[in-house]
Amino acid sequence: MVVLFAAQWYSYDASHGIGEPFAFYLAWSGFMWVVLTPTALWLGWKFPITAANWRMRIPLHLAASILLTGIQISLEAYFGWLRHQGSLSPGGALRHYFKFLEQISLVTYWLLVAGVLFYKAREDAREGRLRAARLEAQLSEARLEALRRQLHPHFLFNTLQAAVAFVHEDGDRAEGILLRLSELLRVTLENSGGHEISLSRELEILSLYTGIQASRFGDRLKFKVSMHPDVLSCAVPPMILQPLVENAVTHGIGNHKGNDVVTIRGFRQDSFLRLEVQNDNSQLDDPSVDLAKRGVGLAMTQQRLEELYGESRAFLRVSQLEPRGVCASICLPLHTIVDGAKNPMTEAVAP
Repeated sequence: MVVLFAAQWYSYDASHGIGEPFAFYLAWSGFMWVVLTPTALWLGWKFPITAANWRMRIPLHLAASILLTGIQISLEAYFGWLRHQGSLSPGGALRHYFKFLEQISLVTYWLLVAGVLFYKAREDAREGRLRAARLEAQLSEARLEALRRQLHPHFLFNTLQAAVAFVHEDGDRAEGILLRLSELLRVTLENSGGHEISLSRELEILSLYTGIQASRFGDRLKFKVSMHPDVLSCAVPPMILQPLVENAVTHGIGNHKGNDVVTIRGFRQDSFLRLEVQNDNSQLDDPSVDLAKRGVGLAMTQQRLEELYGESRAFLRVSQLEPRGVCASICLPLHTIVDGAKNPMTEAVAP
């Protein structure tokens, strides 16, 4: 704007044979715009035009644009008259400068205000997105915490029932279950501060639970863990596998006679981590039944995945195996985490 007005001023004077060096016009134009432009910017920021107040703000800015334009052109005309008093009268200077500069000065004011309004709208939108993201994160945090608080009593109740069943029949076995349970509770409380741990750490925690179930069912139940080495450092929600294993035990050997093997697998599938828990001695009565109706543990696991990663980026599926068996599979975004956990064996069989 400074250069534009300096060039106009210089062209006008040069065409009338009264021109000065261009630096002179550049200096005076810069002086006037340094004084007047901040005023226009301040007015645009202080009194923005919105859908709710445009009836009041447009007249305000119209008056301000006329006033600032009048001040600016009057100053230019005054300095022009001072330099060329012999050939230009005060009234003639005003008429000439207003004729050539009035429209562009008014347009410039509104362009400055429009620029401020655009910047302010963009900043308000950015702040709105940040505020919405913070609220969404807080809401998600509250939901996840509520789900975790529901999950702990759920498996605690079932495990205590298993221990009570052996109090009179086999005291040593009951004691082993309770000791593993106390260690499991300690570990889960230690990991209650975050929403992700490494898969290797998750398997360490899961081994306490599988040890409890192995003590409960003895030789009738075996656990096999098969994890590809390159996924052990991947991030998973804490205790994401335990409800799946519990569901496999409950609906497998817990409801059917004979022996059972629960296999826990983990491997990379494109850019996702896939976890599977399957058992050999189970059957889906109706594969179309929604997960929410298949038990509290599965329903909460599905909700946790949706809260953490979004419904389109993570899922839990339950499918029938042939000729017999059920597989629960989790798919979630693949990324690593470091938590200092020891790596368990990639192939292990629990007794």
